[in-house]
Amino acid sequence: MHISVHPTSLHRGTTTFILGTITLLCFLGTAQAGENGAGDPALIPYTLSYAATYNGMDISAERQLKLNGNGYVLTTTAKNLFSSIEEEGAFLLDEQRGIVDQNYQYKRNVLGIKKTEKLRYNREAGVANYKTKKKQRQVTLEDGYLNRLTYQVQLQRDLINQVSPLQYQVISRGRLKQYKFETLGEETLDTPLGKIKALKVRRIRDDDDRETLFWFAPEWNYLLVQLWQREEGGEDYKIVIQEGSLNKQPLTLSKGNS
Repeated sequence: MHISVHPTSLHRGTTTFILGTITLLCFLGTAQAGENGAGDPALIPYTLSYAATYNGMDISAERQLKLNGNGYVLTTTAKNLFSSIEEEGAFLLDEQRGIVDQNYQYKRNVLGIKKTEKLRYNREAGVANYKTKKKQRQVTLEDGYLNRLTYQVQLQRDLINQVSPLQYQVISRGRLKQYKFETLGEETLDTPLGKIKALKVRRIRDDDDRETLFWFAPEWNYLLVQLWQREEGGEDYKIVIQEGSLNKQPLTLSKGNS
């Protein structure tokens, strides 16, 4: 079967896929990390694998949270035959259990065209420095500022603790943006892992050109199990969880949720 590949749509689709998920979607202070996320379900280590089809092309993605000394590293990857995207963010928790970002990096390779974005934090100076090959920006840090990965960790924590409103100050490409979400009730999804009861969440946007819906599984500490997005041109796609592990144990459903 012949597939006509358009770099612009491929680039946009793969990039949006990662950022929406991973957007994707998800211890004790900076001096000490609790073993296996004790006391904070959103920080229990996990590995999740997803699959989707976009414009006739298969896309695979993975999301992983792991312990790293006194802190944590969250990574997301997405790839197909023509492109790949990798994101990685390291963070700690302060004494009030708030997220303290350490660094963030984004790498993209679409049809051999590469781009790298870096966000480095200077806590002594109170700034975050954003850099690409062609751009440099600086953001003055305030308490609660997150990046494009760690806001997803905080969203998961807030869903677990039933916190509202769901809104976050996010440093995205060197600029401060506000991300807002609302819950839309519970649905049962058909997935390769079985029927999953999930909380449906919508991202609130200032315009209606794009729409993004997420489904998080309460049984698995509100990990992301499905995402659907409609693009500006009307195209839509969906990613669905294929397999995963939580605290090194395979994801399985209880009898009441299967």
